[in-house]
Amino acid sequence: MSNPSTLRSTWPFLPALILVLICAPAQATWKGKVVEKDGVHQVMNPATAEAAPETVKAKELWRVGGDDEDVLFGVITDVIADRDGNFYLLDAQLSEIQVFAPDGEYLRTIGRAGEGPGEFRGALNLLLLPNGNIGVFQIAPAKVVTLTPEGEPADDFLLPETGTGFKTLFGARNAGSHLAITYGLNQFGESGFSQNNILALVSADGKTETRLHSQSSSMSSADAKLAETEWDSFRNRFSSDSNGRVFSAVDFGQYTVNVWGPDGKLVHVIHRDYPVHARTDAQKDRVLEIYKGFTRQIPFPNIKYVIEPNWNPVQALFARDDGSLWVLTSRGSWDQDKGQIGVFDVFDKEGHLVRQVALEGQGDPQQDGYFMVGDRFFVVTDWLDSLMALQGGAAAGDADEDAEPMAVISYQLD
Repeated sequence: MSNPSTLRSTWPFLPALILVLICAPAQATWKGKVVEKDGVHQVMNPATAEAAPETVKAKELWRVGGDDEDVLFGVITDVIADRDGNFYLLDAQLSEIQVFAPDGEYLRTIGRAGEGPGEFRGALNLLLLPNGNIGVFQIAPAKVVTLTPEGEPADDFLLPETGTGFKTLFGARNAGSHLAITYGLNQFGESGFSQNNILALVSADGKTETRLHSQSSSMSSADAKLAETEWDSFRNRFSSDSNGRVFSAVDFGQYTVNVWGPDGKLVHVIHRDYPVHARTDAQKDRVLEIYKGFTRQIPFPNIKYVIEPNWNPVQALFARDDGSLWVLTSRGSWDQDKGQIGVFDVFDKEGHLVRQVALEGQGDPQQDGYFMVGDRFFVVTDWLDSLMALQGGAAAGDADEDAEPMAVISYQLD
């Protein structure tokens, strides 16, 4: 009940207040709630964002590759920018990095295949290190090869030795003064194979590590089974921002995103009300073919695949330096309208679902690779099939033998 004295004291001003409210523009209000569980804030978002859905036409700034015979790519697996705004495109197949100016002008190629200084093989990620050098994260053996922006070899370093098993790197992102990485500790034996997947914050020199999350999976040689819920883990869905926060979708099948601070402590968990998104039979077959393509080299015969009937709600995470988090959802990837790159849920720094953006342009989330770098959005065409071929698998679905070579498209993202 209102305090009567307060009501009486404000009464003379109510007509003016009502007039102000009538004339003021309508403001969107967040309709979610925050609850606490085990000392961690759970940000519970409704299905609908604060603001009405919007469609944004992405402005293409430049593209390279494709039918341009002067620029040829193998498989581009990462894109980063340096302090001058130049863009570095890592080619995992050719083991080199092509550098482009902000306007798309080709500048130089750095790095090469090998084991010597400034050389690497099997690298999937690049990072801009605090000293301005470029860090190339090699899958196995797990190490960071460093180059100056001009391509001169710098000081390579290994990552901390934690746990037992053969280490393989899966992903790396800049996280403020630290590095956010995912890796696996693998053990092989007569009975089969086990892997402990880990998400961690690592110091920029690679000497210290703070573990954020882990999940184990295994495969028996006698009864080899690959369950999607185990193998399509958080290692494929994590991001970080310049403030040192790390984001990851750790629960398959749930629309939840864990958010850790730069000290490695869980800050809050973002939830969104998201109706179950069932897969069609054709979509389940496609997912099965993708898994078969990536696992053709696993030395276990007669692998049984367990494919889920429903899509994982969170397909990809993109943390931006303004504190927002862009989430590409399953519906935004598979049910988007023609001519759309995808539909993204946009959360503010508090984890509130503030808007939903349909981004228009050339891009297929079912096939192409997406990278957000500052105010740029990059689309790498024909990415999935090319990556599978690089790892010894077959194309996902009916690949066109006459398809154009891989292209990289740079869009402006305000």
